[in-house]
Amino acid sequence: MDLKSIYSVQMDYIQNLVRYERQGFVYGYYQGKTFYSVFQPIVDAVGQILAFEGLVRITDEHGCSVNPGEYFSSMSPGDEANVITTLLCGKLHSINLAHTIYRHSKLFINVSPSVFTLLANNRDSIEHLMSRLRCLRLVSSQIVYEITEFEESDLKGILQGKAYLEQYGIKTALDDYGACYATQERAEKIRSPYLKIDRSYVSDVEFIRQAVVVAKRIGAKTIAEGIETQEQFEMCKMNGIDYFQGYWIAKPMPSQRLQDYQPLALERVLGLV
Repeated sequence: MDLKSIYSVQMDYIQNLVRYERQGFVYGYYQGKTFYSVFQPIVDAVGQILAFEGLVRITDEHGCSVNPGEYFSSMSPGDEANVITTLLCGKLHSINLAHTIYRHSKLFINVSPSVFTLLANNRDSIEHLMSRLRCLRLVSSQIVYEITEFEESDLKGILQGKAYLEQYGIKTALDDYGACYATQERAEKIRSPYLKIDRSYVSDVEFIRQAVVVAKRIGAKTIAEGIETQEQFEMCKMNGIDYFQGYWIAKPMPSQRLQDYQPLALERVLGLV
């Protein structure tokens, strides 16, 4: 699609989809759907926060929940609605995080391969992002784009976009490692600074060990997603995983609740101190 219709000197199209609440928090409205930010922490082995992943909750015009995965997967790759909603969600997450006590934490944002390739290789889109970050008093090194499942045909554009974003200090993560297209071969080609291990493997000792080996070879930090039990956490920690995310650590929470969120002191929870 032509991004000129979105990035215009005369009008910020995405900003017009943003609605403000109290305390500066925001939500979005587009094509009869309402979009809300929620945040899930990513922590190290003692519970210190590395980042928050910005996730979205969607409701329709009747106030009924819409499954985000189904919503985004129903769109054609790179079509206008896909690009607009991806940009909208990223804007909501950055504005909302900037209005919390965790405004200096990293922010992980999901983006489909087709949209990533389109936006990351477009100077106007990156310059607009940098301007928005400055307005929010955030810095580019806080932003990490999670690249979701992609086909081989997407690889060239992803690699070009990744290199371009790195010139601005923006990092990437390979999401759902081990699932479908997120293979060892892809990880070694992309060489993202973060390797997010798919939740279906966080109880698989051999897979975790192999993932840690791959991550060290490409200079990446590992993040185990979907940690739901202490046993999963301890096994992943024992086998060299760097960071952890999941319900056992904290469920996704709305922007307003971040103000009161206190990270778990995992050493105390595990009885190590």
